[in-house]
Amino acid sequence: MSTPDLSQIHKLLSKHAVPNDLIIVRSSSRAKRLIYKSSLKKGVEIVVPHGVASSWVVEMTENRISWIKIAQQNVREGRGQLNPTQIDLKALGETWSVDYVRVDEVPKGLMVNREHTLTVGVDPKDVFSVARKLQGWFHQKARASLLPWLASLAEGRELGFNRTYVKNQVSLWGSCSEKRNINLNRNLLFIPKHLVEYVLHHELTHLEHMNHSERFWRAFSRVLPNCRELRGELGSLSLDDVPLWDSPGLE
Repeated sequence: MSTPDLSQIHKLLSKHAVPNDLIIVRSSSRAKRLIYKSSLKKGVEIVVPHGVASSWVVEMTENRISWIKIAQQNVREGRGQLNPTQIDLKALGETWSVDYVRVDEVPKGLMVNREHTLTVGVDPKDVFSVARKLQGWFHQKARASLLPWLASLAEGRELGFNRTYVKNQVSLWGSCSEKRNINLNRNLLFIPKHLVEYVLHHELTHLEHMNHSERFWRAFSRVLPNCRELRGELGSLSLDDVPLWDSPGLE
């Protein structure tokens, strides 16, 4: 099975003034079709399956030039947000300032040098190094905040659970398993305190009722009478609003 001439794609991109940076063109014996995709970490990828004609790939790619340019610009702008100067933790009522220095000036890469101020070492050879360091700090911050918060609410309701896990989830704010384990999304720290308490109480109520039956909502309403209203408010938020430096896959 022949491999398409990828140089033809590069010539096409050059013809349309598409910069070389953030573009990956590769062939794949596993690909079943011609794929165009983009991500913050890898940039814009064009994956070409084996056994297709180079002329066809060029024709299809020419039809996607506008998309490629827009995707490339989105990745470029997204990467520009990986080094924030301020981190707003609404759940805790804290705003952190972030200062940047050369990587060799911070032995451990990140330092809390005074109240609500972080100093982070920048490695110019690694665009994602700051994001990884911030994620490490943020994960520990979430554990130190959310775990005792949940435990306190559980104690007040005289409920017991097994284990609690703090994760960087992409689609859920929290969950509760039949084994009475509770998962909490660390990104809860980015949303208002009253909505965090809604999520924590929601998962604690699942210790009594595992489904979302009417019995669940009656029990939930006894704890938070406005729980249905809060549900709508939480639903208006999106995990897409989480800062890009905390995106999964950058750790």
